Amino acid sequence: MISNEQYVQLSLQLNLFFLRIVKEHNIIAGASLPTKYVSTLSQILAVNRRLDALLSRTVTLSQGKISSEVMKSSTIITPLTLPAEKTTSALTGVPINTDITVKEISLGYRYGYREAFNIVSAVSTLNRSILALVTSVINFQSGLLNQIIRCRAFCYTYPSNIDHVIQEERAYISMLNMLEKRQENDTTPQSIINQEIFWNDIMKEHAEFIRGYLDPSEVTLFDTSNTFARRFNDIQAATTALKVNASNLNTITRDIYALVTEFRNFKVSATNGLLACKIKAIMAPLLADHVTREANYYLQLLRSFNL
Repeated sequence: MISNEQYVQLSLQLNLFFLRIVKEHNIIAGASLPTKYVSTLSQILAVNRRLDALLSRTVTLSQGKISSEVMKSSTIITPLTLPAEKTTSALTGVPINTDITVKEISLGYRYGYREAFNIVSAVSTLNRSILALVTSVINFQSGLLNQIIRCRAFCYTYPSNIDHVIQEERAYISMLNMLEKRQENDTTPQSIINQEIFWNDIMKEHAEFIRGYLDPSEVTLFDTSNTFARRFNDIQAATTALKVNASNLNTITRDIYALVTEFRNFKVSATNGLLACKIKAIMAPLLADHVTREANYYLQLLRSFNL
């Protein structure tokens, strides 16, 4: 069972990463809706205001509580997050609260910081509010996906991408529920393998989505994305084989780390290219920065295994 201190720190770190991810899922979805769906966009924006409020609260509670590892990991924000937000909002017309990002830029670690209130109770209240809201987001997205695949609604994004974000959000709910039960993270080989299988699949799909959003003239980037998708597919097969025999887990994990690092660097380059208008694609800069942070999160997770 985790301590109160662990509960607070792990909850806040998880929320700082995933709340931003969820709100960006909504931003990209909103930007992908045809003008016919004005009411749907209004619902999305209303939910994002609530997500923003929870994220802002998380940032406030996080002062002095975040590990130096997380602070350095570029999982919360990257140097490109703020310009990506500003550019994406200007291009799509979807409003983005950049004040929170500015707040996060100045988020520091102060040793021995003490708050004048019950931080455990405050985090528990925050977590319960997040669980309720993110569950409603998942239900909304699942309903939209069901309408799209039955040809009763339309969106300028892939149905598999909507399913992809739902899977990420369900993982968030699962991790937050574990923290609410004060359960320790399972570090057995089989648990590590299952986590690697999940995130390998996320990375593979990122490569496939990037490939699909590129203009056909971007042949080199298309081929690079396609190669990453193939390489993640190959390493996924090796990871899945570990479920039968985990003796090679350390080696496979190191191979995954090297591949994800390479892919993360490609994503950073793509974000810079989109911001500089040097890449032709139907992909907002914020989406590129978004998937960069997810790669950084996976790298941080792999480091935590201490293999």
